[in-house]
Amino acid sequence: MTADPKIIVTGATGLLGQALVSEGQLRGLNVLGMARRGSDISVDITNDASLAEAIALHAPSVIINCAAMTVVSSCDADSCSAWRINARAVWKLADLCRMHGIRIVQVSTDHYFHGNETRRHGTDEPVTLLNEYARTKFAGEAFAMTCPDALVARVNIVGRRGWGSPTFAEWAIELIENDDEATLFDDSYVSSIDVATCARVILDLLAKNAMGILNIGSRDVFTKKDFVFALASQLGSALTNVRTGSVHSLSVPRANSLGLDVSKTESILGYALPSLEQVAQSVIDDHKKAAAQ
Repeated sequence: MTADPKIIVTGATGLLGQALVSEGQLRGLNVLGMARRGSDISVDITNDASLAEAIALHAPSVIINCAAMTVVSSCDADSCSAWRINARAVWKLADLCRMHGIRIVQVSTDHYFHGNETRRHGTDEPVTLLNEYARTKFAGEAFAMTCPDALVARVNIVGRRGWGSPTFAEWAIELIENDDEATLFDDSYVSSIDVATCARVILDLLAKNAMGILNIGSRDVFTKKDFVFALASQLGSALTNVRTGSVHSLSVPRANSLGLDVSKTESILGYALPSLEQVAQSVIDDHKKAAAQ
């Protein structure tokens, strides 16, 4: 990364996009957000002409692509939109990055592994693509990697977005505070990381000129149920109305063994990625900070 880079973050109003813009500004970096609305640069990432015009005008040295269609059921219901946003738009971004000598960071997913529970998966392991979300995000990785200095970050993030439909973490905190009835999956394994830490890690990796596909997540592997109970513990609350269910009950098939091996990322960074308890604490701290404002 150059000494004084200009960074464009696409999908800047989303969960990770907001965190990256905020963290970049805290570091004194020249960061611009790009989204369809409500950001520094108003561009629909699927509009080739508008995207090319904006990149030529602002001349970034790095583009971090957080724009994505992430609701798994919506991707299956509208596979054309999923392809345009999650795959084709990355092809166009990569094409523009090669043309202008821009570095691309593609934010990807962990929805590639199934059937081996708590295994920590490396980035070179075979994938299982069970739905359109996984298929289109995997294609997006391939398009990004056509750039020789690309960084692809496989992530599973949790945190507070503050607008629109509740994120999983926002839903879980409301569930805990109200002691609502809910079904929690104990057969869906993840290495989720809080969004603030994920943003810091991505910018740290950029500063170290990391390339290729890297996993960014907790160093622990846990179930969605484990995560909700960790949040409840941090809040000092009991969950008395929850029951256990299975991810296989969902209408769209989903990979259920999303544990990530983060040792390579930790080696590059020179520090450890967070535990489940640290991830939960960060999410609760952010929730309390927002509630106090």
